[in-house]
Amino acid sequence: MKNNTIWATFTASLLLLAAGFWLPSKASNISRKIAQQPNCKSPQTTLDMNMCSSQEFKAADTKLNQVYQQLRGKLSSKQKQRLTVAQRTWIEFRDKTCDYEAGMFEGGTLAAPIYVYCRARVTQQRIKDLEDYLKEVNL
Repeated sequence: MKNNTIWATFTASLLLLAAGFWLPSKASNISRKIAQQPNCKSPQTTLDMNMCSSQEFKAADTKLNQVYQQLRGKLSSKQKQRLTVAQRTWIEFRDKTCDYEAGMFEGGTLAAPIYVYCRARVTQQRIKDLEDYLKEVNL
């Protein structure tokens, strides 16, 4: 019985190994493509556009949160409350603005990257605004 189990395991392992050699290497090409970073200065495909706009938005969102927290640390309790309300309202504004922009491409493949790119662009503008507020409170 023990020999049968060992033999069955060995045979199954050989079959899996052999299948790996016989199957087309598309899986390795896909993983290689995923590992490659797109040229975000000139994205060529919708996938590249999506990846680049997502990277840009993530970087902007991280920076926004850093500046926002710095500003909050300098404000009185009442000003913190006002900033929180303003930020929540701004997030709604950003998302509605980007819904509008992406809506021009609704149903097309460009809608998603346009939406995410818009969020990155509008977020970068908000960072500038918050940095200006931070300069004012540091005076």
